[in-house]
Amino acid sequence: MRSIITLLALLLGGTIASAEQVGASTPDNGVSMYIQAQTVNQVIDKAMHWLGENPASVSNELMEVVEEIMFFYALYSSPAYEAERPYFLREITARHKVIKAYLAETGDAQQHLKGDWAALTYPPLVYILAELGLETDVYRGVLDELITLKRHLTPPSNAMRLWIAIYLARLDLVHDSSVQYLLNNSSLQKDPETHVLLDYFTDHAVANRDQNATIQLVYNITHEIIALNDFGALSPPPVMLAQRAHYAHLVDAAIDWATRESALDVLAELVFCAHLLDLKELPALPAAVALIISKQQPNGSFGITNPDRSNGERHGVLTSLLALKTLGANRRTVYMR
Repeated sequence: MRSIITLLALLLGGTIASAEQVGASTPDNGVSMYIQAQTVNQVIDKAMHWLGENPASVSNELMEVVEEIMFFYALYSSPAYEAERPYFLREITARHKVIKAYLAETGDAQQHLKGDWAALTYPPLVYILAELGLETDVYRGVLDELITLKRHLTPPSNAMRLWIAIYLARLDLVHDSSVQYLLNNSSLQKDPETHVLLDYFTDHAVANRDQNATIQLVYNITHEIIALNDFGALSPPPVMLAQRAHYAHLVDAAIDWATRESALDVLAELVFCAHLLDLKELPALPAAVALIISKQQPNGSFGITNPDRSNGERHGVLTSLLALKTLGANRRTVYMR
């Protein structure tokens, strides 16, 4: 619980600093920003309290702990939190030890190979741990099996395959040509010429016709953006910079649709993606942030934002926190005790 409270203090520094800086030169805007900052701070406070009161458990769902590692890695990778990186590294290391102990005791790693769970989880997990200098030998057998089964290649139109191939390539376990092959078949890569995705989200009647399919499409978009930018650890690749205007229109249209439909889980991921692509100017962002704030429950969570996931409530808290922490630009350095 102490570590969660400490993280809360780190997260709160940014929005207050932004308010003070704006207020120094433009009093009216400064008051508005200060009020907004206080609101965001209160939401973060309650959400972090929920995480502290509901700790992740590998015995309940291994993905709970893995996603928290990804959450801390996204914070670790943000230049705004550079001073706090040692703290985030300790949090990641602690969760890594829990996963290793669990796998050594139960041998559960192999059972996840039956579906996409391991294919989506282990490559980025191992890459994150390797990047931070942590031991990853315990996962090598699982990765070798994934490669043998070619889980990173088929079908090429599935954005999840791109996610898997990117991290396997970064680990030097598959050739970069696998990533290029998938990029050539990805909807995001083709869409600057066809504008099919953009038309889809701007035509709300079409997007609403099959909401589940639309939500899956949004998840495909967010997974491609997050993987290509490595949770913010990497700058957007050249293809994204060259097509920035298209991405801006696409993400803004998707945010607008998700806001109208109150699809909080994908909405929070989209707001985080807007931050990764430095798209602060998107017209749909203010309403999206307001909706995320309004959906917070009295207990600090945001409800079960994705009923298809066993950890739908926890995932909603983590993604919402990532969406809100992007408001902490120009933050004042907070020194850890």
